[in-house]
Order: sequence, then C-alpha cells, then structure tokens
Amino acid sequence: MGESEDKESGLAKRLGNPLIRSSTKVDGSASGASTTTREPSAAQQRRSASTASKPAETNQQSKSKSFEFVLVTDTESRRQVRRHAMRQYMHQRRLDSIARLGAPRVPATGWTARPASDASILQAPGEQASDTPSDVPRQQEERSPSTDETIPPKNTKGKGPSRRVLPKPQPVKREDTNNALVRKPQPNYSGDPKAMPEKGAMRDPFDTYPMAITDVDHELVKHFVVTYPSMMYKFIDSAANNLNPMQEIFRRMALHDVVPFQAMLAIASKHRAGVEGKADSIESLTHKMRALRLMNERIQVDSEGRNDGTLYAIATMAVIEKWSKDASIERMHFRGLAAMIRNRGGIQGIHRSSPFLKKVLFWVDFSCAPKAIVGTALPWTSAFPDSPPTGFDFINPDLHLAIPHGLAASDNTEIYCDQFRACEDFLRFFRHLHALELVALNSHSTLASTDTHRRKSFVPGTKLHSIITYLPDYDHGIRDIRFIDEYTCIGCLLFLGVALYHSYSTSSPFDPYLLWLETEVDILNPYENPSITSILWLFLQHGGFVAGEQPPSDSGARCWVVSRMVRIAKHLEWARHGQIWDSLRQVLIDFLLTQQECALCEETVDAEALAARARKRYFHRSGEYFWDEDELRREILEVKVPVQMELGQDSSSLVEELNVPIMT
Repeated sequence: MGESEDKESGLAKRLGNPLIRSSTKVDGSASGASTTTREPSAAQQRRSASTASKPAETNQQSKSKSFEFVLVTDTESRRQVRRHAMRQYMHQRRLDSIARLGAPRVPATGWTARPASDASILQAPGEQASDTPSDVPRQQEERSPSTDETIPPKNTKGKGPSRRVLPKPQPVKREDTNNALVRKPQPNYSGDPKAMPEKGAMRDPFDTYPMAITDVDHELVKHFVVTYPSMMYKFIDSAANNLNPMQEIFRRMALHDVVPFQAMLAIASKHRAGVEGKADSIESLTHKMRALRLMNERIQVDSEGRNDGTLYAIATMAVIEKWSKDASIERMHFRGLAAMIRNRGGIQGIHRSSPFLKKVLFWVDFSCAPKAIVGTALPWTSAFPDSPPTGFDFINPDLHLAIPHGLAASDNTEIYCDQFRACEDFLRFFRHLHALELVALNSHSTLASTDTHRRKSFVPGTKLHSIITYLPDYDHGIRDIRFIDEYTCIGCLLFLGVALYHSYSTSSPFDPYLLWLETEVDILNPYENPSITSILWLFLQHGGFVAGEQPPSDSGARCWVVSRMVRIAKHLEWARHGQIWDSLRQVLIDFLLTQQECALCEETVDAEALAARARKRYFHRSGEYFWDEDELRREILEVKVPVQMELGQDSSSLVEELNVPIMT
C-alpha cells in the first residue's frame, strides 16, 4: 500500500516537470493501453538550469540578431562568412533607410514581409516560418533527450516528422548568384506601372522614350548614338565640336515618335550584327520586321509623309537594304521617299519645316547605290516635271529634246528627258569651269611684295588635301561598303568645285573659303585627320557656303546641285574598269590645285604664282581637253556602241542607228 502511494507521488512529480514528455504506446493485446514516461537526463537538467539563470535581456537582444552556422575550415569558408556578414549588414542598412523615409517600399513579387517585430527577415512563399531567436533556447530544451535517438513529437496537427537532438553538420552556405537580397521588380501584367514598372522603365526613369524597351534595346540605343557613328563614319564627339548626326537624330526624331525610334533600333541592330561578323541576326530581323509593320501602319494614316519621322524611317530602311546589297528593295524605298518629298513641297518645303531632316535626306542620297537611283535628283519642288533651282548658269531647264516617234509613246518619256538634261548639265559644268579657269589664268593681278607670304590650304602635305585624296580602308562594321567613302569623297570635291565655280564667275577670292574649311577641320580633330564623312557634314550644315555667309533665301540649292551631279557620276563608277571614275576625281582635284598654285582670283600674287600661271597657260594651249565628252555621255546614258563605231566609223553618221533622242 505504501509502495503504491510512493509510485503515484513520484509519477505526479514527473508529470509536473515540463521537461518530461509523455508518449503513448499502443499495446497490441486486448488488455488495453498503458502509459510510460522517461526520466530526465542529467544533461537536460543542467541545460534547463543554465537557461533559467540567463537574464531576460538576453532574449530581447537576440530578437534583432540573425545567425548562420558554417564550418570555417579553409579560405573559401572564410570568404563565405565575410559575404554573409556583408549581406546582413547591407540588409540592415536597407531596413534602416526604409524606416527613415517613413514610407514602405512596394513589395516585390514572390516575397512576403514579416511582421514589424521580425522585419529584418524576408521569407519566400511556401517555406515554413522559422522560429524567432527568443524561442530557440526553449525549443532546444524541449527537443534535447539524453541520447541521439529520436523521440516522437507531440500529437499536434500539422507538425512534420521528428528531428534529432544534435543537428547534422550542414555544408557551407554559398551565395545564390541568381537571386539578390532585394529582387528586381518583375514586368507589370496588372496595368499599374507605379506598383510594378516595366523592365524597360528601369532604363527610362523619366519616361522619355516613345515605347517600352528592354535592357537589350537600351544597349542598341547606346550603340546607335556612340558606337555606330564612331565606327561607321569615324565621327568624333567631343566638347570642342558637336558633329554627331546620330545624336541629333536620336534627340530630334527618335525620342518623339515610335516609328523613327523603331527604325533606329533596326539600323543599330543591323550594324551590331555586322560588327559580330554576321549579315543579319534574329535581333536585327525582328527589329526590321517591327519597323516595316509600323511604317505600313503609319502610311495608312499619313500617306503624304507629313510627319518627319515617317520620312526618316523610310530613309533608314533604304540604308539597311543598301547594306544588304538588295538594290530592288532599296529602290522601292527611294521611290516612296521621293513621292513623299514631292508631297511635302519638295526640298524647298522640307527646308522650311525641318532643315535638319533635309540634311539627313541629302546624306542618305549621297550614299545611295547606283542601281537604286530613282530619277536624277530629289524633287526640288512639288511640280511634275520638276523645276531646278535658279542661279546656276550651267543648268539649262529649257533644253529641247527631239524625241523619236517610237519613244514618245512610252510613259517614261519625261524620265528619259530628265536624265538627258542632267547628263548635259553635268558635262556643261566641267566645260564652263575649264573655260573660267582659262579666263582667270589670263587675268591681270598685282605682284605682291616679297615679304608677303600666302597660305595655301589645299596643296600636297596639308591636312585638307590628305583627307580628300587619301581614303583609308578601315573596319566600318559592315562588309564591302567602302564605296560609301568614295561617293562621299566625290560629293566633297563637287562642293568645292561649285564654290570654285562661283568664285570664278564673280571674280571673288577663293582662299577664304578654303581657310574656313581648314579651320573647321582643325576644330573637329586638331591631332588627326577627321573622316571624309565629317567633311561632308560641314558642307551640309551650311549649305555649301562659308559659315555665316549662307544667303537667307537659300533652301539648299548647292546641296541639290551636288546631289544631282553625284547621281550622274555614279553611272561612271565601273566604266572602263573604274578608269573614268578615277579620272573624274583627279580632274576635280586638279582644278583646286591649279587655283592654289596660281592664286587665281586673288588680288595679289607672288612670283611663284606668276610662274605657275605661265606654265598652266602653255598647257592649255598645247594640251587637249581632259576627257572625251561623247564617251562619258554614252557611259552615263548607258547607250550601246555599235560595232562600226569601234572600227573607226564617223560617229555623226550613226546618230539614227543609236536610237538616241537628239538634243537641240
């Protein structure tokens, strides 16, 4: 009896101890179930006593701490420890910054914030919430048996399997490089850009782009503004000069309209594909397709091209097709571009509304492929047939052409006549310039004193002469397009030729023009030679005149005349295996060298210039004209020469056989 009472009293004491867990053991016999208990171990009693003796402040301090246990065994482990410490430090700084601002940041998708007391811990959805630091000692005490064997958990709903008293050694925690501590906002699918900005909005914080772009598209914008102009055309953008047309195109056109913006991405991706050694890439084809789709949609509502962005987009697509060597598609774009320019009042109308767009259109026209040329020039007016600008005596709009009866029935009669007039104006320009040079050689000039030194800006050894006469072969990013520099060089020489023509016609000095150009070249790059395209843009910026001397009524007449003659010259590019093209270039250079050596149209000359004049006069008397006009006319008009002419038969008797309109 006394023995049973002692057992009951001992059992009651054990049940009152919180460290003792009860477990039920189901007996398979029919006699029922019995309950058994375990004695607390000495280790448990010591751990319980030490826990109870700790002050309450320790638990309060542990709430704001976060621990991670690692095995520091090598250099990599130490590095992981330092990374973890820095992550915790930066995380705490972020929470402190949020608290100072007083406004909580928008939570990122896929993460949930803990309550205010546990704000220092972020937990991914689906993971079980971890215990707070203050509860760790108590749980360790409750889960600490005297041995390593597992004990059944409490019969509580939702609890997982039991765990060991001593945790297994954990591997060193490595940093997850895919997920940062604070994840980037995901793309917005709810339509609220403030809560979840688009991925492109991270690159456009001021919402200035006309369309949402990705990180890759942002790199294309940078490629268009920086890499493309410097690699393709060797434009140098510095504080001393502001000669970067791509930057102006981006600022004036692309930023205000989605159509030119998409065209900009298309040409940038095309050039980047070429830099990578590919003709096209998935990226370039995708942007090209999008640009064409947007252009077609725009043309449905703006068929006359009243929007500047529409004209720029069409010109850009023509450049892309030129790089792709597809002359038929490029020609189609130029045909549509010419029609829209005519609807806008021609080059004159575009100059009144957008002078910068006029320069871009001339620039694109200079580099047009010969087989993609539509007409003899960009429309100067809105009329058809077009009327050329006035003020150039070598242009004769009243030239009468006797059209044969068979050709008159064709719908392209006016196109043929315009081509013949342009050819004759081209040949007449050189003929008149040669005659004006002879007049200047025979003119009287005052002999200057021996102390006067005349500066020559275009002679061998000068910067301007080396830029125009020597075209370096460099990597443009696109293969087989060095011909663009050739066209640009001819354009620059024709700009100088037209200025020299004006100087001879008005008996005004030509040295100030070359001095201005030389000064502008030094401003562009005082240490190296700028590119030939940079020189062309100097002419386009001022309409072919000296800066500040452009007439107020000028609408780009010199640019139009030069563009027209460049189109004619492109017919001679491969004539006689390129010999005529080289001859044309050398003739223009010789005109400039003669003026510099002989000081033509200058008020005073030195003895050296007088001696040079005497030599040139003798050459004019004894020499022949620098080329055969009939040969050039046949090459420009692409007239097939009969066999009899090659055998030496008189060309005057073969006019009817050539079936060519007669010019009177």
